[in-house]
Amino acid sequence: MGLDDFRNWCPPGWLTEGNIISYIRDGVVYYELILQRDMAHWVYEWPETVSVGTESGPYVPELLEITKGYDSATNTNQIWQVIFGIRSQAYVYVELPTDLHRHGIPKRPKPGTSQWTVSHFTETMSPYIDPTFITEHFMMRPITLQICLSAYNAENTDLTDVKINFFINKLITQRLGTVTSGVRTPTRPRFTEILEGLYKRMVPCRPITLMPVRAPAESPAGE
Repeated sequence: MGLDDFRNWCPPGWLTEGNIISYIRDGVVYYELILQRDMAHWVYEWPETVSVGTESGPYVPELLEITKGYDSATNTNQIWQVIFGIRSQAYVYVELPTDLHRHGIPKRPKPGTSQWTVSHFTETMSPYIDPTFITEHFMMRPITLQICLSAYNAENTDLTDVKINFFINKLITQRLGTVTSGVRTPTRPRFTEILEGLYKRMVPCRPITLMPVRAPAESPAGE
């Protein structure tokens, strides 16, 4: 699979002002309008050499933390849309929140000594100088306020120059309302009509994923 194949597989791209997003948290659907955005860029330098045949980490980059969440007084929230590129031949793994491994499959949720090529990102998938949206993650307080990273070296030489190139789309959103078991609750009376349209899927909206999709390792009997 070449780089172009990965690009074609990737989701749409950067969210911008005027977009409406939705996400699910504890069974409640939230709808929010993007009011402002600001791009940020930060490079994480791996804190140690990744030796041949070993896993390094997990590490939680202290600087990469979303520090403000929903403010009921202003009815605004902050969400980060994050992608990253990789320099080196390391396999990079993500936990978001910091104790929840991402991107595995039900029968192989995590990498390990029997197989490291699961749930991993590589430089081919998302180059350092040109990150792709295959690495897209969303961060929001309080549930996904920090990201955790691990790396594995499958090469024949130690890796001394592992770097992660983060691009961050910092969003300020206005909460339009919530839907719980079909009950629509606008945050302001003037949002009643648009919330109804969003619930009926008559108003364009992009759902985003905060928490991973999970499934049991074995299918229920009879299926």
